[in-house]
Amino acid sequence: MNKNFLYRVIMLVCVVWFCLIQTHPVFAQKYTFSHFDIEDGLIQSQVNKFSMDSDHRLWIATFGGACRFDGKDFLGYSRQDGLPNNFVGTVFSDKTGHTWFGTLDGLAMLYNGKIKNYKPAISLKRNVVTSITQDGAGTVWVIMGYRLFKITGDKMQPAILSDSDKVTAVAVDSSGKLYAAVYQKGIYNLSGNKWVYSTPFNAKYGSVQVKEILFDRFDKQKIYILTWNGLYYISNNQIMPYAVKQMATVKEQLLSIAQDAFGDLWIGTDNGAYCIVDDDIIHYNSSNGLTDNSIADIYNDADNNLWLGSLGNGVYRCEGNKYVTFDGSQGLPDSKIVMALTLDWDNHILLGADGGGLIRYDGKKLTNIPTPKAPKALKGIQCLYTDKNKITWIGTSQSGLWQYDEKGFRQVKGSDEISYNCITADSSGIIWLATSMGCYYYENGLLKQLEGVSSFSSSLVVTGRDSLFIGTQNGIVLSLNKKVVNTFNQNLLKNCAILSMIKYHDIMLIGTDDRGLFAWDMKSGHLKNYTVNDGLKANAIYSLIADEFGKIWIGTGRGVNRMQFNADSKRFMVIDNTGSKEPIFETNQNAILYKDHQIWVGTTKAVMVYNTRVKMKPSPPPHILIESVKLMPKIGSNRDTNYVYLSDGARLNYNQNHLAISFLGIYLKNPDGVSYRYKLVGLDSTFCSPVKNNIVEYPSLPPGKYTFKVKSISPDGKVSAGTANFSFEIVPPFYRTLTFRISAVVFFVLIGFGLQNIWHHGKIQRQQVIEAMKREEKIKIRQQTAEDFHDDLGNKLTRIAILSEILNAKIDPNKIDQRGLVDQIKQNAAALYNGTKDILWALDPKSDNLYETLVHIKEIGIELFQDVPADFKFEGIDESLHQIKLPMEYSRNITMIFKESLNNVLKHAEANHVILQWMYIDKNEVRLRLIDDGKGFKCENITKGHGMHNIKARAKRINAELLIVSEEGRGTSVELKFRKNVAA
Repeated sequence: MNKNFLYRVIMLVCVVWFCLIQTHPVFAQKYTFSHFDIEDGLIQSQVNKFSMDSDHRLWIATFGGACRFDGKDFLGYSRQDGLPNNFVGTVFSDKTGHTWFGTLDGLAMLYNGKIKNYKPAISLKRNVVTSITQDGAGTVWVIMGYRLFKITGDKMQPAILSDSDKVTAVAVDSSGKLYAAVYQKGIYNLSGNKWVYSTPFNAKYGSVQVKEILFDRFDKQKIYILTWNGLYYISNNQIMPYAVKQMATVKEQLLSIAQDAFGDLWIGTDNGAYCIVDDDIIHYNSSNGLTDNSIADIYNDADNNLWLGSLGNGVYRCEGNKYVTFDGSQGLPDSKIVMALTLDWDNHILLGADGGGLIRYDGKKLTNIPTPKAPKALKGIQCLYTDKNKITWIGTSQSGLWQYDEKGFRQVKGSDEISYNCITADSSGIIWLATSMGCYYYENGLLKQLEGVSSFSSSLVVTGRDSLFIGTQNGIVLSLNKKVVNTFNQNLLKNCAILSMIKYHDIMLIGTDDRGLFAWDMKSGHLKNYTVNDGLKANAIYSLIADEFGKIWIGTGRGVNRMQFNADSKRFMVIDNTGSKEPIFETNQNAILYKDHQIWVGTTKAVMVYNTRVKMKPSPPPHILIESVKLMPKIGSNRDTNYVYLSDGARLNYNQNHLAISFLGIYLKNPDGVSYRYKLVGLDSTFCSPVKNNIVEYPSLPPGKYTFKVKSISPDGKVSAGTANFSFEIVPPFYRTLTFRISAVVFFVLIGFGLQNIWHHGKIQRQQVIEAMKREEKIKIRQQTAEDFHDDLGNKLTRIAILSEILNAKIDPNKIDQRGLVDQIKQNAAALYNGTKDILWALDPKSDNLYETLVHIKEIGIELFQDVPADFKFEGIDESLHQIKLPMEYSRNITMIFKESLNNVLKHAEANHVILQWMYIDKNEVRLRLIDDGKGFKCENITKGHGMHNIKARAKRINAELLIVSEEGRGTSVELKFRKNVAA
């Protein structure tokens, strides 16, 4: 594809929309760009436009379709998926989750996995879509065939502009106001429903064709205008050239524009990109990490990642100016691995190579230093150290220990056959050496071994005038005054191979071979471990150093980390702001050096030089989403084809309880560094520990309601703002439902109640039968007693009466006294006989109803008042009263109460009329009232004789209420209330 064709294509496509950047280019020596191309999954290598959706995934428009990038995988969309054309010139993700594609043959929209095509309401010569945006009100605007359209529902309605207007660019400012550039006219803005002609172009700029409109992020009054051949800005509604001096050096066509976080402008051209920094301009192309191809779009996403889309070489992401690489391209021999670093007497950097020899870097170039030849050649340099006397000590793996200064090289006597790993000096000037055969020290021209440390040692830290910590293959050893302190905590990191150590304030930082970094507080004794779970790139820690800001630089088995101490939490935090495309390399042991705001790190591939003053934008936390929830098949089924995707709120049967949940933390900068914490509410009480795996399976969930919650964590410990949630319910089998259980309980309770009721009714029936038998037996006894009493006592009384009459007939009439006694016997026998009638009546079962009781009382009254002037009345007794049964004791007590009352009236009242009344108070209560019109009496003067006492006792015996009312001269009333039983 030739350049002329590319230019024609670019003329049809609007190619920019930008902000923000990671690092400030003013400090750059060399920028680092991560590169993504078709081998990484990009759908096509000619990139036209970028956009970011609400889930923080990157959308890329190319000549071969569009694709979505989540930091790990690219998902492509093409004509086969419903796009009208594979040439996608622009892409835009709106606020509602719709993604819009502008193609060579019209507009398309993706939502919920389905692509919908749009056709304009008017006919156009060409349906090329060059720009898409959304205003503050949520309306989507599209430029197609240089006409501006408004998306209304399913239609593309033309904007209210003249048919002759040629709209070349649209943009929305921070307040949501829409601006449009019209060819040969100027800039319009939409105020309400009316277009306002805000910035007219005069004759000088009348032929300018606006490619992009960019609003300054810091100066709200400044608007940048990018054209094919120049950069302008609008101030006070006037257009004028911008950065004339800097832009004069740019000879290429201008294709895109963006502004970074520091206010610097980036411009994409047909030969790489430019960055305007204050009064300077920097060109980025293949010579410093980018490409010479055209940069059709530059995009700063919401997470501060800067993306550059090239026409033919894929996507680049700017990683900033964090480091410079010294390798073969800068003159470092590829065959030499730099194992050690130090400064010489001129403050130049010395690099010791494992392949042999020294290399000096004077700030401009690398120079090989001639070293002694055989038989005393410097082979396998392992460590370097420059003491206060400007003597450089060189420890090798094959040719002993050497000294190097302006006078040349000298080998230390007796140092052969020892491999040296680390060199340092104490305040007295004694040189200490960690070697493969233990710890040595050099004093007064003699090399001596420290007794007590005969095993492999690899690191040294001087912590006082006479104290030295020695890192060995079996923990740490303390030496005081050249003697090993055996009382030192021998269990501290025992069985750990110590590779590196430094003292940081009162904390000893200790790097191990496979257990990460340890921070040992030498005052409190507290030991804290940091591993890959805390953001380290590897658990093998080969080198440590602190910079001028107190930050710790850590050389690991897979790259370099930075850590910063937090005084509040009293712990170190990884603060790397690295990208996923940063090269992976293994650092060399103790090969680290700080000089002039730079950290030099020797690795197995090159020497990395890090800028400690580089400005780093804080990385935002990752965004979390649940990609899919699958209902997995039963055991024995095909797991790859028989699963079912579930939607939020799914209800599953009790045997549909094997779920696989996939989630993803969107962190485009370094997706491999994201970790996750999740829990299943309803099963787990807390979130799990951070894990790297983004798929979790639950093979056999019990019935219940669940909500899966997951959050993501960036490599430097920042947690996603929210959690991604997925709720579902596994319905229990009917026999385990609450309704069934309640029904079962109710059923068994009813069964129990029924059985209890049957038993109770049976018991009552048995009791009733027994009571009936007892009543029947009582009736028989009463009846038999009455008959026996009547026959026996009656006959005897009758015999007494007859004998009295016979005796009376035989007594001499003149014997008045004897005849009087016989009459008394006769009268008493008659009285006794009359008294027994009441007893016999009460004993008779026939008397146990209300009718018989009332009739008996009536008969008593008639008999009492038969020969006296008082008139006695008791009428209204009904035969139906036979149905009202009374308990056995009721009839006798009621009869005796009113017999006594009638006798009292006869004896004391001197009444003319005596009336006995009965009536129902209610259906279960009866009232009997005895009224006379006699002389009456005062109730408080009632004497408590046996008669009154008996009446009240009898009333109480049958739970009856007795009320006596009397007033002198106005008669007396005796009222008895009692309850009755109605026979069935």
